[in-house]
Parts: sequence; C-alpha cells; structure tokens
Amino acid sequence: MAAHIEVFKGWAETIRQDIDAFKAVLESAKADASSRRFAGGALSYLVSRMDLVPDWNEGIGVLDDVMVLRVCAQLTQGCDRGTLPTSVEVSLERMANEADKITAFVGGALYDRLRAYCARLVDQSVRGRTPAQLAEDATARKALYAEIDDEIKRTVPIVINDPVDAEVRLKAYLTHKLK
Repeated sequence: MAAHIEVFKGWAETIRQDIDAFKAVLESAKADASSRRFAGGALSYLVSRMDLVPDWNEGIGVLDDVMVLRVCAQLTQGCDRGTLPTSVEVSLERMANEADKITAFVGGALYDRLRAYCARLVDQSVRGRTPAQLAEDATARKALYAEIDDEIKRTVPIVINDPVDAEVRLKAYLTHKLK
C-alpha cells in the first residue's frame, strides 16, 4: 500500500517543470479558452488557501497539489491546446498519464469526484482572480506566477516517516473533502 506515497512524492520533484507546462498553456494565444482556463485553475489551486489537504500538513500537504496538476492535465486532453513546444506537450501528457496512478490509489468513485472538483476550478476565483481573467490579463498572470514562486520557496521537503500512515491520512482528507 505504501508504494503510492513514494510515487506521489516523486511527482513533487517535477513540480517546477509541471508548473512551467501549465504556464505555457495559459500564455498560449493558440490554446482554446477551455485549455487556458484549466491551466489557470490548476495554477491558482497551488496558491489557494482552500486546499483539499492543507499545505501545513506534515509530509502530505503538497501531494494534493501535484495530484490536481495531473488531473487538470488529463482534463486538457479533451481541449485544443494549440501548438506548444514539444517539452510542454511531453510534460502535459506525462502528467495526464500519471493521473491513472491516482485512480489506483483512491479508487474510481473518489477519483471521479476529484476529477469533477478539478473541472470546477475553471470557475473559481482565487485571490480575486478567475482562470478566465488569468487567460486574458498578463498583469494578473504575473502576480499569480510571483505567488506560485513564493509558495514553492516556502515548500519544505516532503519527509514521510510512516508511508502507510501518510497514505491513510491523504485518502482520509480526499474522502472527507470530496463528498
């Protein structure tokens, strides 16, 4: 059972690359509005105070962030992301494929609720900015990017001494918050 937590921890190692991929979608004039809003929602989630798992939660606080990035990448697969650099496409497809590991961890029903939650991020305002506003306003994007950089700097390394306990706590948070 504890193997899932190791996979999720590994995702945190690529978070900067993952963020850059979503920034590229958000910045792309060729991506459709849906893709850009999913990117804006995913990036806004990183600075949201209403996380599924509070960032201060020891060991697992950032794991919901990397999960949301993967689910949002999967959601963009049904959209026109336009022409993006190959490295961005590779990152988005990698994240989308990795979302299957979340299903293996939480099961299909809870994953469906997580996916629906992520789909609703496109309509949520975080710090006074909606994903649609982020898609249209370079100043708003710049402010979000600065906030994300601050969050990443504050993120402490993921230290998990008891992987089984961490998986139980992570699943409990997701189950509780995604009713």
